[in-house]
Amino acid sequence: MAPSVDRQGYWGRPTSTLDWCEENYLVSFYIAEFWNTVSNLIMIIPPIYGAIQTFRDGLESRYICSFLGLTRDPMMNRFS
Repeated sequence: MAPSVDRQGYWGRPTSTLDWCEENYLVSFYIAEFWNTVSNLIMIIPPIYGAIQTFRDGLESRYICSFLGLTRDPMMNRFS
């Protein structure tokens, strides 16, 4: 699918030559690929919940860092 060059969102015009999943800024002015963002939440929310529970239980900080480290890949997907 070719990018829709006439649709500019909050982050500026799309610079990619291809849109693999969906058109940019179709649902929201602020999110380029809305449904891709929503589908990534399932990979981000559980580790954050685990980090919060670990903190509440008073466990070592290495466990908190481990949970938060699990959010790295899904969050970096937003920047690729």
